[in-house]
Amino acid sequence: MKRYTDRQIRRTLLKYDLLESEIEVAGDMVLRMAETADAYSLLDRLIEREDGQNRVVRFPYWAEIWPASLALSRWFAASRPEPPEQVAVELGCGAGLVGVALARMGWKVESTDFVEDALIFASHNARLNRVEARHSVGYLDWSHPVGKPTDCIVASDVAYERKSQPYLGRVLRRLLQPGGRLYISDPRRPASQPFFRSLESQGYAHQLDQIAVSWRSLDHLVDIHTFRKPVR
Repeated sequence: MKRYTDRQIRRTLLKYDLLESEIEVAGDMVLRMAETADAYSLLDRLIEREDGQNRVVRFPYWAEIWPASLALSRWFAASRPEPPEQVAVELGCGAGLVGVALARMGWKVESTDFVEDALIFASHNARLNRVEARHSVGYLDWSHPVGKPTDCIVASDVAYERKSQPYLGRVLRRLLQPGGRLYISDPRRPASQPFFRSLESQGYAHQLDQIAVSWRSLDHLVDIHTFRKPVR
């Protein structure tokens, strides 16, 4: 679990061109969220910085808000499932929309990522929305997941790469308690479906909902998966 000072947050935010917007999650919930203004420009800068060093530069997915995170936030606001008894862990939080929304609903949340700047953005957004008392952040490497198991994990659009799915499965084995719930949104990506089927084959109970969202002039249909880990 990490806590960042105001100075650390300011120093990180100054590295980026910021976009701050108001996002309506529900009629009674509008969140102020900061993200990078242009993730593609950020990618160009990363490529220039690494030029000649033979490093593979990945797209900075954490740097912008994705429609699947908005869909999951709105689904939570509409469905209001019973809050977990323990701290809910958000995987691949990026800018942190889902975690901040859940904290506004009264949940205790730890938003995790493996990019420190993402954790700082999530911390900043929690402060913008005055939910930092119920919101924390933490570094999590899926290849070596460590931490106290919890009864609830949430994630949005994290199963899109098949090579990362075994690591995601490892996180669930180690950090989700038997009987615990996994809430995961996915914009109906074909590459994600084998992972969801594999959870069913392991005995996870599965409920599927769908929600339509309009995000930045585009319409998206997003699946909301609720899995319950079997009790053995």
